[in-house]
Amino acid sequence: MRCARALALLSSRPLPLPLPRGGRCPQRCRMLRYTSTFGLIIFSVALLILSFISFVSIKKDVNPRYGPNGGPRMYMFHAGFRSQVAMKYLDPAFTSLSSAINEDLKNSSKWKYNSTAFIQLRTEISHHIDIPHNFTLTRDSVKVGQLMHFDYSSHKYVYSIGENFRSLLPEVSPILNRRYNVCAVVGNSGILTGSLCGAQIEKYDFVFRCNFAPTEIFKKDVGRRTNMTTFNPSILEKYYNNLLTVQDRNNFFLSLKKLDGAILWIPAFFFYTSATVTRTLVDFFVEHRGQLKVQLAWPGNIMQYINNYWKTKQLSPKRLSTGILMYTLASSMCDQIHLYGFWPFGWDPNTGKELPYHYYDRKGTKFTTKWQESHQLPAEFKLLHKMHTEGLLKLTLSHCA
Repeated sequence: MRCARALALLSSRPLPLPLPRGGRCPQRCRMLRYTSTFGLIIFSVALLILSFISFVSIKKDVNPRYGPNGGPRMYMFHAGFRSQVAMKYLDPAFTSLSSAINEDLKNSSKWKYNSTAFIQLRTEISHHIDIPHNFTLTRDSVKVGQLMHFDYSSHKYVYSIGENFRSLLPEVSPILNRRYNVCAVVGNSGILTGSLCGAQIEKYDFVFRCNFAPTEIFKKDVGRRTNMTTFNPSILEKYYNNLLTVQDRNNFFLSLKKLDGAILWIPAFFFYTSATVTRTLVDFFVEHRGQLKVQLAWPGNIMQYINNYWKTKQLSPKRLSTGILMYTLASSMCDQIHLYGFWPFGWDPNTGKELPYHYYDRKGTKFTTKWQESHQLPAEFKLLHKMHTEGLLKLTLSHCA
């Protein structure tokens, strides 16, 4: 009886429809899939159209509307596209940083130096590298015939130390046992254009500059005082034609003459491509020995140690910028460090106007992003701004007068 009831119950239920041959989805399932794919395509096309409309509006935005803080609304977004960093750095974290920058511009006088935190930072750096003793090679630290490798090149490339090169090395590091109260590290950003910061920079106890940057005709904005400047050997090729003519040699000599007794820090062992130019430099300095007061410093292979320190701060680009390298060196010599010309974007946060990459670039020169091949300048800036808020350094972005 029970079996009969069970059979009757089963026979009353509809049997499930069999799947088509091959186990494929019914036509309704396939239509749903096609609809989803089509919707995704439509969404992507809409995004492209919106991006194009935004780009056109940027091009037409000749006279942007300015916000309450002096900078144009959304100008950071627009300039971000032009400098090709928007996709990576205009995330919520970086957008909030722009608000902090506006506050800094309005309240720059409220910055406070944190001596305890700075001493701790100096100690952390010293655990990675003894800067005063590794600031330059000395005559006693190398021998004639010694082979030097290059920090950013294959280990197969070498430079043989010659007698002339060794004779140009100092007997002791020029910064050994040197200590200064307040120092300025002057970068080369276009933000210095029209800043009128020259008189302020002149008052510091020690002034670091980057890459032999010109100062004379820009002194109102950047000052003239130079106690130390870096000199990448490639500068000789770019600006002095490898000293191939008498005029080139005279121009270089006069530029060096203006440095007076400043330190010329020449990183000859970063790239193997600098080897030939370094030999030209050595010959020039030997030829003019005693005619120039400039102090020569030739660092050895120090970058791996400096890089290791900044990796602890989650900064590990292909190559650190000269500016942050100068800050690292300054930390061993100075009790307080103020930065000028550290701004890696193509717009002025004070006015919203477009900027050149360097303050000394010719008028009309467009902002370049070639640095992206080697540097992470926006990431460096974010870190430096964080250090500014912590009182480890003072980052000057506003005009000085």
